[in-house]
Amino acid sequence: MLILGIESSCDETAVALIERGENNRIICEKVKSQIPLHKKYGGVVPEIASRSHYETIDKLTKEVLSESETDISLIDLIAVTQGPGLIGSLLIGLSFAKGLSYSSGKPLIGIDHIQAHIESPFITYGEKINYPLIALVVSGGHTSIFHQRSKFETEVFTTTRDDAAGEVMDKVAKFLDLGYPGGPILDKLYPEGDNSRFKFTIPRMSDGSGDFSFSGYKTAALRVFEKHNIKSGDVDFNDLISSFMNSMTDYLILKLKEGIKEFDPKSIIIAGGVSRNSLLRQKALAELEKEGRKVFLPEGEYCTDNATMIAWLGYEKFKQFPKGNYFDRSINSYSRSKFNLKS
Repeated sequence: MLILGIESSCDETAVALIERGENNRIICEKVKSQIPLHKKYGGVVPEIASRSHYETIDKLTKEVLSESETDISLIDLIAVTQGPGLIGSLLIGLSFAKGLSYSSGKPLIGIDHIQAHIESPFITYGEKINYPLIALVVSGGHTSIFHQRSKFETEVFTTTRDDAAGEVMDKVAKFLDLGYPGGPILDKLYPEGDNSRFKFTIPRMSDGSGDFSFSGYKTAALRVFEKHNIKSGDVDFNDLISSFMNSMTDYLILKLKEGIKEFDPKSIIIAGGVSRNSLLRQKALAELEKEGRKVFLPEGEYCTDNATMIAWLGYEKFKQFPKGNYFDRSINSYSRSKFNLKS
């Protein structure tokens, strides 16, 4: 079965063609990053993102089909991101996918972006991942832990009350005049400093909730920077970055351990753009596997937003429908997660 995946939830336009069924393989993927467009602003500008998707998506689709030596008539299914994400960006991808579906007569299926991130390690590990599982999805737009009894039984265990982890990294890097996106830059600088030099308090919610809160980390890092009059190139500068990254990572793993205690899962997934962070990957594998837990992370190219994970989950969702079921082309985009909190 050939599936065309389309992703446009934020600042990457991505189109992929995969085969699922008897053969499971990625035939071709094209990703157009918008980092150069947003770099001077230190973050994603929604209007610019939407315009770039509009200018790029048709071209990428044609390139994928051409390099795959196929055409739309041979595709069995179109899978497209519905949400969550930037609504303008989502609408570009969904509108394009709907038009393609109408003109070709191919079935269309809407995919939840967060659920696709949870699916991303399955691209590599497949049946090695067992249910029930918990999944930390951590990126510039999302930081939540989910519990899945099965692939399509998902509930939120904990989410962030304010900024996402990746967003805080971007903001700290911007304040320190290091560039954008901040996460990869801070990750690269981490080994240069003493990760125990500066102490950061683990956030706790005053109402007793187990939710994440990251805005305090940003404020604390900036206060240390100003209090000690730290300048770029100082030893203190590298120590601050290293201590900040170390504490953020410890916080993420602490919350994962709370989820493990709550659900006793068979598998643990860490996905999303920040899952590419080398410190998080190293610490999670070392600490959780030491406790006998099976931890699965996506390959590097499937950590950030991509269309392969959209197409991959599209096939799994397709299998849930009875044969001949009509795929509704009136589906709409949504900007916020639709998963319910754990009851």
